[in-house]
Amino acid sequence: MIKRNRTLFPAALAVAAAFFLGHGDRAGASDLQPGPVPFYHESSDEPRLDQLIKEFDFSSSVSAGLTEFQEMALLKNWVYSRVPYDLNYNDSELRDSIRILRRAARKEAFICTTISTVFLQTAVSMGWTPRQVILKKREGDEHAANDIWSNQFRKWVYIDPTWNIHIERRGVPLSMYEIRREWLKNGGRDVVYVFGAGKNEKRYTARDLPVRRNDSRIWSLIPLDRGWLSYFNEIAILGRNDFFSCCNGSGSGAWDPVYVVTVKRSWKDRFRSFFKKSAGHAPKTLFYDLNRVDVHIGEQGGRQGKTVEVKLNAFGNNNYTPNFMEYLVRLNGGDWKVTGDRFFWTLEPGENIVRARIMNRFGVVGPVTEKRLYAQGEKSRNTVHGPSRRNDKKRSIKLKY
Repeated sequence: MIKRNRTLFPAALAVAAAFFLGHGDRAGASDLQPGPVPFYHESSDEPRLDQLIKEFDFSSSVSAGLTEFQEMALLKNWVYSRVPYDLNYNDSELRDSIRILRRAARKEAFICTTISTVFLQTAVSMGWTPRQVILKKREGDEHAANDIWSNQFRKWVYIDPTWNIHIERRGVPLSMYEIRREWLKNGGRDVVYVFGAGKNEKRYTARDLPVRRNDSRIWSLIPLDRGWLSYFNEIAILGRNDFFSCCNGSGSGAWDPVYVVTVKRSWKDRFRSFFKKSAGHAPKTLFYDLNRVDVHIGEQGGRQGKTVEVKLNAFGNNNYTPNFMEYLVRLNGGDWKVTGDRFFWTLEPGENIVRARIMNRFGVVGPVTEKRLYAQGEKSRNTVHGPSRRNDKKRSIKLKY
């Protein structure tokens, strides 16, 4: 179903150069995540992200969601309704959602790679972190879709805008790696296929398969049946979502780096992979955390009570915050306030609670990290001291989760 450009970008040279671009002057540069594996995030300063939102106004449809993930599902539904499907391999390398959506408005149709590109770039413009993923059956059939980081669920989630579905188990949306495990365990007997969002949402279980719909050609060509999950036989992740910056709307460079997820295969399948020369990566290396704040507390002396030093870190060994802007903290029942990455905190008698989260440069906040401490002594006033990192760009706080 997808067609790849086999000419790969020289990744080693790009990693060395982009490290400094990602943490210095951001204009026109990607935000490089150096570990646990290199990933190139589109910069919030990319002007075509704003153009994408203004020209197509999908944010008004997405904002109807009551939670972050409802918004993501509504975006999936919006892309499905705007981009028709057909076996159009001539445009398989197109990586410019503005051009794709303009042509889709004229009833031109596209394959899964192009459709997943539209979801990826519209999701980036909303301040989220999506990835393009590739699935491959044993027979060789391939499919492109998306994983997206959910602050609400604190995990990666598989989103398929071509079929307009995501997959849940016990009410929790699954990543593509979790879906693969469900397929291997019992053929996906316990998963629920969630089509659409909002008023269009339909939920299908294994007992409902096969499912055919008449609102997209993909459902007539490849219905949702018991063999559909075999797409997850092999799974891989593209190491970038900066298609505007890196590729100028074309496929040149978009296929590098590609990370194949190391999975258990049968003896007959053990020599087969997406790219013969690709080394596999352990799932824990590729399904890392985003936007998490690690909170470290060290004790300090103080005449008016027990004072501790609080250190915040959103860039741990298995964590990264794309387009980082600032830290937010809340002490006990106080308001959320901007702070630097360390400050001193004078504790109140009894239980004390510190909550921390990030805000990115799109104005989206990450999940909350909470720590509790107990202190004895006379009651004193909580204070936060330390440098603040401020950026007035897009400062509205989204608290939908």
